[in-house]
Amino acid sequence: MASRGVKSAANATNTIYAALRRELMAGRHAPGDQLKEERIAEAMAVSRTPVRAALQRLVGDGLLRSETNRGVFVAAWTRWDIEDVFDLRLVLEPHAAGLAALRASREQSDALIALTDRMDAAEQRDFRENLQEIQEANQAFHETIIEAAGSPRLLGFLNSLVAMPMIAGGFYVYTEEEMRSSIRHHREIIAAIEAKDRIFASQAMAVHLQISHMIFRRNQTADRAVP
Repeated sequence: MASRGVKSAANATNTIYAALRRELMAGRHAPGDQLKEERIAEAMAVSRTPVRAALQRLVGDGLLRSETNRGVFVAAWTRWDIEDVFDLRLVLEPHAAGLAALRASREQSDALIALTDRMDAAEQRDFRENLQEIQEANQAFHETIIEAAGSPRLLGFLNSLVAMPMIAGGFYVYTEEEMRSSIRHHREIIAAIEAKDRIFASQAMAVHLQISHMIFRRNQTADRAVP
């Protein structure tokens, strides 16, 4: 009986976390907006306990900031901050993929395949329920390509960009079809790397990032949810 209660509370927290993360990724809360437990709990018809847990996870992700005795607030990620990150990735990451086509080891190629298979399996089980697993595998995929490029300077620049919270949570605004398309892009990038085709790998990564940026922009909105 107790274990069912724990599982139910964890499920509620996961549901609230995913819903709030989608709102934050879609720009429905302005930087500096306060998110209030009681209003979220009332809107979602849940107790404040799972709301509090979900908000703390988002603080840990860097999407919210916590102020003692005041509450939690949306982190100061402006539209231009995000545009800068996407622009930098679009310049640097296709270059990394091209280098990876020349330098990736068999072990790194196998890791890329395994990570994409993991994303595919999680998407087929239940896209919305497995977003965190998909996101973790996706981030590891991009980090593996950056490592495979064999450039310490590029590694330093790009790993910090890939891990930024407003970028790392991108799949929370994807549709299922967009998620499946993203996985297909991964397969194309892997094929180019295994073929040791630097130009194809660079172009495949550029298309992948451009579509990701397009999806992110589409989901940005001037409408603000009630905090």
